[in-house]
Amino acid sequence: MNNRVLKKLHWCVVLLCIQTALNAHDYWMSPLKYHVEAGAEVPVRLFVGDHFNPEIERPLQEDMTVEFVLHRRSAKPVNLVDPTNYDKKPVAGLNLKHSGVHLLSMQRDWAVIEMTGPKFHQYLEHEGLTKVIEQRKKAGEAEQTATERYRRYLKSLLAVGGKTDDTWKKQLGHKLEIIPLSNPLVAKPGDKVAFKILLDGKALTNVQTAAMGRDGEKVTDVHAKTNDKGVVTYQFGHSGEWVVRLVHLRKCKDKEGIDYESFWSAITFGIK
Repeated sequence: MNNRVLKKLHWCVVLLCIQTALNAHDYWMSPLKYHVEAGAEVPVRLFVGDHFNPEIERPLQEDMTVEFVLHRRSAKPVNLVDPTNYDKKPVAGLNLKHSGVHLLSMQRDWAVIEMTGPKFHQYLEHEGLTKVIEQRKKAGEAEQTATERYRRYLKSLLAVGGKTDDTWKKQLGHKLEIIPLSNPLVAKPGDKVAFKILLDGKALTNVQTAAMGRDGEKVTDVHAKTNDKGVVTYQFGHSGEWVVRLVHLRKCKDKEGIDYESFWSAITFGIK
């Protein structure tokens, strides 16, 4: 194979990666299992994808990881940031010795993206942020490039040793946070679970959220808006891995050269 062909292949791969990164905008933490025996070793992976399909696995990144913590009832939170694990996958390998509910949390630092007007509006439409589209059209900005900075707040719930407690409802004080109002780890297929959405600790009303579930090759994708109390309720129709997620976007007023800022939140759990 000559150098010209190799170069062409290289750039095809680069372009494919760029396109994948643009299309895949969800992050979530994915433990190997959500219901485990005490003493089990559980690898935790960080995925990027769209429609709950893991397209890229991320390593533990020093420059992007603000916080990575394991919480459990009546115990001091455990810092999971291990400098020897930077740039490695999976992001963690848990040794869960204690029975009960465990809550994983990760905060990621600011990242910046620039999109053409049409691409930006496509993303806004997907996220139910139609008011922003209307504002841009009214201001004559529909075709203008948009620059956005964003941060992510991730959670994951695990049940250890067949025992439960109230760790699942622990509020961590994330900028944008999803709080279950009942324990999703004990839900059965067909059950309903309500979640409260908080921005700066206050109820976030009338915003689009999504619940996505994977059972083998099947992926369920359901959307619903929060009510006037910031609560959204989902019925989980099948077992498997589930994520509840949302994005909140607004004008950026304190960062020069940035048009918008957004906050992303996702919580994963497993239904037996």
